[in-house]
Amino acid sequence: MSTTYSLRQLGWQPFFQQQLSLDEYESCVIARIIAHHKSQFVLQLEGKQHQLALNPNFPNMTVGDWILLDEQLQFVRLLERKSKLSRKAAGTEVKEQLIAANIDVIFIVTSLNQDFNLNRIERYLAIANEAQIEPVAVLTKRDLNPACSEFITKVQDLATDLPVLAINALSVQEVTELAPWCKPGNTISVMGSSGVGRSTLI
Repeated sequence: MSTTYSLRQLGWQPFFQQQLSLDEYESCVIARIIAHHKSQFVLQLEGKQHQLALNPNFPNMTVGDWILLDEQLQFVRLLERKSKLSRKAAGTEVKEQLIAANIDVIFIVTSLNQDFNLNRIERYLAIANEAQIEPVAVLTKRDLNPACSEFITKVQDLATDLPVLAINALSVQEVTELAPWCKPGNTISVMGSSGVGRSTLI
């Protein structure tokens, strides 16, 4: 069963719209990469998903990229990225390995228990800043730590303009504090170690 999405729901923004010529806007199909497998990309179009077989002539693409297809749903071109997450590929050759593209906000999630690690948060913050993605620190399991204000201060000291929220991820009311960043058209990534409440938050 295919699901219909608007381009805005998929994360389409004026930044990408402005890259299209009039001819491309009228004749091309706009798609976003939502998965990358060994032999194919999975694309989300407005009305359906489509599998695009990998081709060695394709540019380096990743999940989150926006691409244009022709009427036969064949690759035309990759649109310029707004942001990208990447790392150095394994091996001796200096090569970039793309992780994700066109993310607007990263929720840096850590729990207010023994897993709390300020150095880890600082590393995630550096990754977000390097990728030019807005970071938001989300401290979960607030209900288990009555002294959470001390932890909030420590995280806030990492960057004065960093939004820091302490919440109980099991509370629907408290999770709504994230609503200002969950706007239509925003693409959000959740970053954090295992067990900190990422899946509960989502």
